[in-house]
Amino acid sequence: MNTDVLRTTCIVCICMMFGKIFHVNSHVYFALFPIIIATKVKDYSWKGLSKTFALVLLSAYCAVFVSEVFSDHPFIIWTISIVLFDQLRKRADSHAKVGALFMPTINWILNIVFALHTNMDMPQRLHEVGLAIVVSICVTKLFFWLLPPKTTSGFFKPKTTPVTAQQRLISVSLIGLGLGFLMIVNLISGAFCMVPVIAAATQTSREAYLKIVKSRFITQVGGCAIAAIFMLLIAGYQSDIIVYGLGLFGLIYVISYKIYTDEGPHQELHPDILLATMLPIQLYMTNSELGLSSTFLRGWELSCTLGILALFYFITTAKKRHATELH
Repeated sequence: MNTDVLRTTCIVCICMMFGKIFHVNSHVYFALFPIIIATKVKDYSWKGLSKTFALVLLSAYCAVFVSEVFSDHPFIIWTISIVLFDQLRKRADSHAKVGALFMPTINWILNIVFALHTNMDMPQRLHEVGLAIVVSICVTKLFFWLLPPKTTSGFFKPKTTPVTAQQRLISVSLIGLGLGFLMIVNLISGAFCMVPVIAAATQTSREAYLKIVKSRFITQVGGCAIAAIFMLLIAGYQSDIIVYGLGLFGLIYVISYKIYTDEGPHQELHPDILLATMLPIQLYMTNSELGLSSTFLRGWELSCTLGILALFYFITTAKKRHATELH
């Protein structure tokens, strides 16, 4: 049995089960954080993991603070958010830093939207975010001790490239418009649709932008489809913690196996498929509800979001081609 596959499966599955057992309101973080750790993080030391999540926790607290102070002035909240997004993008001058800005950005957006449109106890939500971080780090360290990875030699300094004003403008425009829409329209279920928006907005070229939109359509919408199939297969047994846990373990193992064994052109898709599949399961599936309707709604909202991103690309491409022809 592949050690990396088993380790990733155990980390994600156990953290998700903790989210169910604790009966917290923000149990989605018990799926989001361990998947990010298992598939994106490179430094698994206590210091490295703490550093990874320090900015995440800081962004959550700052988002709630800004929302409470300027609760009657949403435009000020939006303006502060724009400045934050611009500064995060400005400092992301390498591939690793671009990936690292995802967590604080999505966490800021989620807390802003939930603070504006729900009656949720936000201090309690912050405590749950902190709990999810502690559980994710501790479970990760446990399984890295039980199932240690192969040691890799050498240190590669990441290649840095200056972030241009155009790249910052595109990132701020797309993410800012998405946040503005969510602040105006009470569409809580659409908050997680910002995941592919952030990924597309931080690309450095038009070709990479279109590639990420196409791949996210496969992974995000396909992940909803896989989650729906899992819900149907386990229907009637979702309240049985043993059956649910075994089914969840099997599903995570299959996807994780593809992450570590697929060497084809679709290798980079599997981590995102894992995230896109686990989020609706953790968000919508309860002891009394399968969550199929919410999962289908999520798939439709993601399709619309990615369609808008693709339309933005083709409109700007047509204008650029037309301007070139005129000259």
